Amino acid sequence: MSIQSISFWQQDQNYWQQAQAQSQASTADDALINVMGQAQVTLAKGLASIANGTALKRVNSELSAAVQSALQGSSGTSTSSSATGGTTGAASNSAPASPTPATGTGTVPLTTTTSLSSLGILPGGTFSVDDGTNITQYTSTGTDTVADLINAINNGAAFVTASINAGGKLVIAARNDKETVTVAGSGNDAAALGFGTGNDSFMPKAPSASASGSTSTPSASSAGSTTGTTSSTSTSSKSSASKSVSSFAEEISSSAASILSASGVSGTLVDMLA
Repeated sequence: MSIQSISFWQQDQNYWQQAQAQSQASTADDALINVMGQAQVTLAKGLASIANGTALKRVNSELSAAVQSALQGSSGTSTSSSATGGTTGAASNSAPASPTPATGTGTVPLTTTTSLSSLGILPGGTFSVDDGTNITQYTSTGTDTVADLINAINNGAAFVTASINAGGKLVIAARNDKETVTVAGSGNDAAALGFGTGNDSFMPKAPSASASGSTSTPSASSAGSTTGTTSSTSTSSKSSASKSVSSFAEEISSSAASILSASGVSGTLVDMLA
């Protein structure tokens, strides 16, 4: 029986080869740990961004409602003063009219069975509706129809409704008289549905002067002139108040979006807010 011996040089080479393999494995483990750590940090930032965005939306909504309520209360006080302050017994016979909800109408003839692909909307194309607080985004499958889009909008997060009017046009309307409705799409997808540039943002409409008119019974012509002037001033005040509320709502909505983008990480996690 023979015994094979290994030289010291060979043993040394084997040792260093094993040490190198162990070093490479350790380096790979460290790299994996670093990647997992970065993923955890990104996840935490993303979740914090989502939570922050939800809080900002809630605050913006409450601020808008509070300002609207305050302005409506101020307008109501002005109307009451004009009705009781005169010496001729002038009285209003109607309550102040409410603004008309924001409504957008497309320019392209459609039916509920019209396929989105026939309009040039490719699979993966998007169409979104923003009420200033929430966004509903629909992504085309390539085999869907206008009915699928309408159903998604009516059941989405945005506080709006969608329908086809008697003229065969897609109509998107806010569910209340406070929100501004904005429509967008990837590429030309929004324009394919009739909501191109210049027809993609819609605000509530202030009531007209005739809708909030009043009837007075003055005892002299001078008293009638004073009552008419007061009514006209009150109507102008309501219109200005409505515009101020809409502008304020847009401003705080834009500020919230900017703060949210700055406070979180860019990419998929922030896109989850849409």
